[in-house]
Amino acid sequence: MVDLDFLIQYGFILLVISITTLVLSMYFRKKPKVDKGFKFAYHGLSYRRKFLRTIYSIPFCIFPLAIIYYFERFSANFIFVTLLLVIVFVFQMSYNYIKWKKED
Repeated sequence: MVDLDFLIQYGFILLVISITTLVLSMYFRKKPKVDKGFKFAYHGLSYRRKFLRTIYSIPFCIFPLAIIYYFERFSANFIFVTLLLVIVFVFQMSYNYIKWKKED
């Protein structure tokens, strides 16, 4: 079973990330989106660039998962984090791809 402290920690992290995402998406809502060149802020990118950045970030998520696996093996924490990342990536890639194709 998943430990309660683990859920509280990750719940707090998820809350902070969600609030940050909400604030940034509201800030960049009416601004022009960048489709060429470098842009640090994810929310300032076009849907095509968001889709590509999501694909490019997959190796950067596999590395932390490998570290967690090395120390934890197939613990509940590892399975939870892996499932969460897979669900988020699939949803994010699908959403950005659909929105990109609607723009074209």
